[in-house]
This record gives sequence, C-alpha cells and structure tokens, in this order.
Amino acid sequence: MITEKIKIEKDGKGAESALAVTEKAAAYGGLDHKEGIRLTLLSEELIGLFRSIAGDTSGSDFWIEEKDREYKVHMKADVMMDKEMREEFLSISRSGKNAAAVGFMGKLKDLISAALLPDPEAMPIQNSVPAGFVPIGSPDSSGMAASLIWTLKEYREDQEKDVPNDTEEWDGLEKSIVANIADDVVVSVSGSVVDVCIIKRF
Repeated sequence: MITEKIKIEKDGKGAESALAVTEKAAAYGGLDHKEGIRLTLLSEELIGLFRSIAGDTSGSDFWIEEKDREYKVHMKADVMMDKEMREEFLSISRSGKNAAAVGFMGKLKDLISAALLPDPEAMPIQNSVPAGFVPIGSPDSSGMAASLIWTLKEYREDQEKDVPNDTEEWDGLEKSIVANIADDVVVSVSGSVVDVCIIKRF
C-alpha cells in the first residue's frame, strides 16, 4: 500500500491532510488505537522537522508506504537555503556548536543542514553532528559525493560504543520520541534534495 502524496508548505498548510492520510494508513493496515497514535506521532515529528529546515521551497511531499505491518513514513523536499539560514549554519560550522540543537531532532536538523551547505567552510560542522553520515555514489566535479546517507540504526550503535563518554548525546537519544518509537530513520541528501524515511514495524 502506498498512500497519495500530500504537499505540505512551510506555513503548515497540508499538515492536517497528511495526518488524515496517516490515520487512514493505520486503519488500512489494521493497527489498533495505541499503534495508530504511535504512527501519528512519528508523522507529526517528521512534519515538524521539515518545517524547521525548509527555507525557500515550494513545499515537501509526504506519503506512507506499508507492507506486512512495516510502515515507512516519507517526506521529501528540494530545499534551497535563503541568506539568513545560510549565515546561521555557516556560523554554526565555524564554531562547531549549535546552542539551539537540543535533543535528537535538533541534532538531526543540524545534520541535514550541514549536508545542504555546499561551501567548504561548512565541513567542520559535520564533526559536531550525529556520526554515521556516509557518502554514497561517485564524487562530482567539486569532489562532493553524489549523496549522503545517515541512519538511526548506525547512530544508535555509535552512541552505545561511546557511552558513558558521551552521556549528553545518549540522553538526547533516550528522550527522543522518534528514537524511542521508530525502528530506523534513513536520511538521504542529494544536492538540495532531502529525503527522510521513518520506519516503524508493528
């Protein structure tokens, strides 16, 4: 089962339709009330993430795939950073820290934002965001990989190795709705196109 794609604008228009589609997908898959709430929470978190990173964009596409009680909640957008966003993240990259990146979702936003910055000055930020960001595909003329892939599964494994040396990162992971409910999160960044898929098995 693949639902229709819903366009969600930065101002939130379309979000209610996306949540309605989530409820229909849950009903179609035979999820009970508690399971349906969990799927809705994941959709809400994903919508919130994209609203926080979507600068100059015509909107994000939202859809859900389901097979054998495995749900894949997708959002995809072509994100063009405006001047204000670019200056903010370049500032973060130079300092290597982002005071606003609280918790797992804040760090995930940093990860995506770093990947969207084509400027070499942005590279240092990749040392301060979740580990497991892997280049995929042959490099282009600038030497950058065709796309970058990050997964929650690998991030969690990295954090388990680092505990207790990095308790702040681990606490953020433990308190995150997404990290606690989802089985995996896959982030793909190719040029200015961001594709995030939250996977949940029931």
